[in-house]
Amino acid sequence: MPSTILRYKEKIPREIRMMLDALAEPTRQALAMLLAEKSELSFRELAQFVQPMNPSTLSHHLKALMKAGLVENHYRKIEGSGDYSFYRLTELGSEFLRRIGAL
Repeated sequence: MPSTILRYKEKIPREIRMMLDALAEPTRQALAMLLAEKSELSFRELAQFVQPMNPSTLSHHLKALMKAGLVENHYRKIEGSGDYSFYRLTELGSEFLRRIGAL
């Protein structure tokens, strides 16, 4: 990357660049909006919404959203269910989507 481009790119705070990079991918945009609409979903529920996406691909996208601070993951056991891994937008993720007019 030419030094001029890099110099200007670095004027944007790293955290914002990470969010923009994560949301540059249409699948991640859709996942963020789905979580905004549903509040919280298990991995299994997310996988059902995005069929026929491979679970490893879904996991890859969720990790990118988590690394950017937009989505969080927590674990809990629900009796009578195989669900234990749940995802939701972070406060930062919700605020970011509001500020860009997505919510």
